[in-house]
Amino acid sequence: MKKILLIAIIGMFGGICFSQNIGYMGNHFIFNAEVSISPSWKNPNPLSEALRSHFESEHTQRYLGLNYFLSPNVEAIVWKKGTLGAGYNYYNTPIGEMVSRYYEGGGVSDYYFVQEDYKFTGNLVAHGFNVFYKQYLGDTQAPYGLYLKFVFDGYFYHYACNEPLLPNTQHWEENPEAAAQYDYVPVEKDGQGSIFGLKAELGYDCLFFNRLRLTMGATFGSTFGGYKWLKSKSDNSLFYNDNTRFLSVNDYVRNRMLNAYWFGIKLGVGIVAF
Repeated sequence: MKKILLIAIIGMFGGICFSQNIGYMGNHFIFNAEVSISPSWKNPNPLSEALRSHFESEHTQRYLGLNYFLSPNVEAIVWKKGTLGAGYNYYNTPIGEMVSRYYEGGGVSDYYFVQEDYKFTGNLVAHGFNVFYKQYLGDTQAPYGLYLKFVFDGYFYHYACNEPLLPNTQHWEENPEAAAQYDYVPVEKDGQGSIFGLKAELGYDCLFFNRLRLTMGATFGSTFGGYKWLKSKSDNSLFYNDNTRFLSVNDYVRNRMLNAYWFGIKLGVGIVAF
């Protein structure tokens, strides 16, 4: 009896949902393939090698370099002017930078300061997810017209570096007591982590033949991380209370994703399926 009652309740709520969700010409679901691009500026990017082989000017290489995020997703029309959706995120880029770490120690009459610089190159790959709500504006209805979209993104990344250059490694190897005093940590060649972000998107959906949808928009947002690198690079006199300041490859990677994420031009194609 309880099973029958549960099935009846589920069926009743399912009927209410679909009666309220009018869809578009009897269709409720849209499958999308989307890409978001943003300027990379001086950072290494997927176009770096091709640009270097065709353009000698570093300025040209800088202004034509692009980041990209791929975001295929499924979208459901939940009412006349709104949709909900979820999808997959992918990001891939070469990385490379000169990183500095600072060590401070000593007393009133005995003061030590050590700076360690190292340069690395490598590659960063991130997989993740996105969930979103899209609100259509003005005299429009889902799934076409002017819209405002709110997106929550999650990325799980892995980076692999070529052998880092450590000019001062010998200093630490020959001074194990100093290394212990400054809590010296060797540079990690590989690493992984996660970062999340929230962004808003303003755009326009064009619908053709009641099936094919083309999308263009602009996104603005921020990841919940990646600012440590900016803070350290902007204030070379900053030291933490534990007398050490580390700028790690992971700090750079998180800032690299922040730089690629905060602004983007969205292009997409979708199919109103069923």
